[in-house]
Amino acid sequence: MAKKIVCALLIALIALGLVVRVRYLLLGVPLWNDEALLAENILGRTMGGMLTPPLDNLQTAPALYLIVVKTLTLLFGGSEAVLRLFSFISFVIMLATQGILLHKVFKVRTVFTLFSLALSSVFLYFVQYSAELKPYMGDAAFVLVVILSFYAYREGMLGEGIRKALIFSGILIACMLLSSPAVFAAGAVFAVEFIIGAVQKNKRALLLVVLTGAIFIAAFILNYFLWLKPIATDGSMVWYWSEMKLSLSMSRNFALLKDLFDPLGVFALAAIPFAVAGFVISLKRRNVYTAAIGVFFIVLLVASSIDKYPIQNRLWMFLFVIMFIYIYIFIDAIRIEIGPKVVQKLIPLILAVVFLLPNVAFSDFATGEEWTLTPGNQADKLIEYVQENIRDGEIMYSNMAANPILKFKNGYHTNKIGNVSGDNIIFGTKQYWEDVDRVAEAARGSGAFVLYYHSYYPLSMNSEIRKQAFLFSEKGYFEQVMNVSETLLYWFTDDISRVRSMASVTVQDGVVTIKNTGTSILSAGMPDGYIEPDEEVNYGRVYVALMKPNDMIFAGELTQPLEPGASVDIEIDLSTLEPGTYILDLVAYDMFAFSELGMAQARLVVN
Repeated sequence: MAKKIVCALLIALIALGLVVRVRYLLLGVPLWNDEALLAENILGRTMGGMLTPPLDNLQTAPALYLIVVKTLTLLFGGSEAVLRLFSFISFVIMLATQGILLHKVFKVRTVFTLFSLALSSVFLYFVQYSAELKPYMGDAAFVLVVILSFYAYREGMLGEGIRKALIFSGILIACMLLSSPAVFAAGAVFAVEFIIGAVQKNKRALLLVVLTGAIFIAAFILNYFLWLKPIATDGSMVWYWSEMKLSLSMSRNFALLKDLFDPLGVFALAAIPFAVAGFVISLKRRNVYTAAIGVFFIVLLVASSIDKYPIQNRLWMFLFVIMFIYIYIFIDAIRIEIGPKVVQKLIPLILAVVFLLPNVAFSDFATGEEWTLTPGNQADKLIEYVQENIRDGEIMYSNMAANPILKFKNGYHTNKIGNVSGDNIIFGTKQYWEDVDRVAEAARGSGAFVLYYHSYYPLSMNSEIRKQAFLFSEKGYFEQVMNVSETLLYWFTDDISRVRSMASVTVQDGVVTIKNTGTSILSAGMPDGYIEPDEEVNYGRVYVALMKPNDMIFAGELTQPLEPGASVDIEIDLSTLEPGTYILDLVAYDMFAFSELGMAQARLVVN
C-alpha cells in the first residue's frame, strides 16, 4: 500500500512538472539573446531560405529541427510559445524514453523509475530548456532515442534483414537531423554492435551493422557538406568554442568539468558518485546498452579533444538525463543487510528523495518569478512602450545586441515602429561611436529612444554601453526611461525642452521629499550591472543641491532609482550646515538642474 502511495505521489509530481512547463510557455517570457538570434532565421526567412546555410547571426541548428519549428510557426503563428513548443515536445519524448529504458532495458523497479522521471521533471535546468527556442532539450531526448532504438534493433522489434537495417538507419538519421550529439551516440552504437558481432563471429550481424552504418555515414556526409560545414568551419565559431575542448592542461579540464556540472549545483557532490556507481553496476551486469553509453562518452571526449564538439553544459544536456538514469539504477540496486526490513527499504527511499529536494522551487517558472528570468533580456515591455509612445520626428535606436529582439517583436523587414508616418528605426552596428553620431543627427531638435539588451553583467558584460552613454551625454541629455529586469531603455535629446525628467520637491524639518512627476526614471547612477564591478558612474545621478550666493552643496542623493509617480524622503544633516537660508534644487549630475526644467525650488532655513 505504501509503495502505491509513493508511486501515486511521484506520478502527480511528474504531471505537475508538465503543467508548470505549459504555464511557463503560455507566459510568453521574452526571448533571450540566443533565441532571438535563431528566431530571426526561422521567422525572417522562407522555408527554403532558412535551409540555405549559413544562417544569420552565426546561428546553427539541426536541419530537421528547423523544419519542424518552422512548420509549427506556419501552422500556429510565430509567438514565443510556438517557437519553444518543440523543446517541450522533446522533453515529453525524453521522459517517455527515459521511463522505457529504465524499466525495460535496465530492469529498474517501478518506484525508482518514477523517482528518476520525477527528478527530470523538477530539475531546474530541464524546466528552463524545455521552454526555450534551442535544440538542446532535443539533444537529451534523441540521444536516448538512439539507445532505445538500439535496444529495439537487437531485440528484433524492427523486423529482420535489410528491412531491419533500413528502419534502424532511418531512425538514427532522423535523430541526427534533430540533434547533433545523436551522431556520436549512433557511432557508439555501431562500434558496440560491430565488436559484439566480431567476438561472436556472427557474420549476419556484422553485415547488417555494416550496411546500417554505411547508410548512416552516407547521410552524415551529405548533412555535413550540405548543411553543417559553413558554420562548423567559420572562423568566428571555431574561435568562440576553442577554449572549450579537452586538452593536456589539467587546470583547463577542471574548469571545463566545473562548468559542465554547474547546473547540478551542490548536489553534484552526491549525483556524480551515485551515477558512476550505477554505471559500474550496470557494466558488471554486462548490459550492452550501458557499454554503448560508455563508448558514446569516450567518442565525445575524443571529438572534443580535436575541436569537433565543445564541452559546455547546455550542449551536453543529455549528460544530466543519463546521470538521472544511473543514479536510480544504483539506488534500485542497493540491498541493505543491516537492521529490520523497514529500515532496509527506507534508506534507498530517503536517498531517492534527496535528489529531488534541491529543485523544490521549480514551480516558480510557471509564475515568471524574477529569478527564473534572464536579466538584461526582458525587452518586450520596453519595445511595447516605444510602440505606444513614439511620435513623428522621434527616432528609435537599437544597440546592435538588441536588433534581433526588436525585429522579432516589431516585425521583420521593417524600419518603422509605432504609429508614425515614416521609417524611424536606426539599427545599431559594431561601430557604436559612429552610431551615436547617426542618432544625434537624425534626432536633432527632437529625440530618440535608445534600447539596450543582453548586456547585463555578468551574463554578457558590455562596457560599450557605458562608453556610448558618455558619448550621448556629450551631445545632449541621456535619461533612463525604463528598467525591466536590468534591461534598459533610454531617451536622448539635444533639446532641453524635450527632456522627460521632472520632479517636485518639498522640505520640512530637514527632510526633503522628492516626487518623480516626469516620464523617466530619476537616476541613482548607471545600474550596477552595466559597469565594471566596484566602479561608480555618477552621470545622471540626482543630488539634493543647497545653494547660497557663490556656493553650492550636495547635501543628499538618490541611492535607488525613482520610478515615475514614486516619492522618496532624503534626510539632510542640518548640523553640518552653517545658519542661513538656502535655495534647494535638484541636480542631475552632468546634465541639468531641475529648476531649468521648470521645477519650483524650495527654501531651507537653518538656524
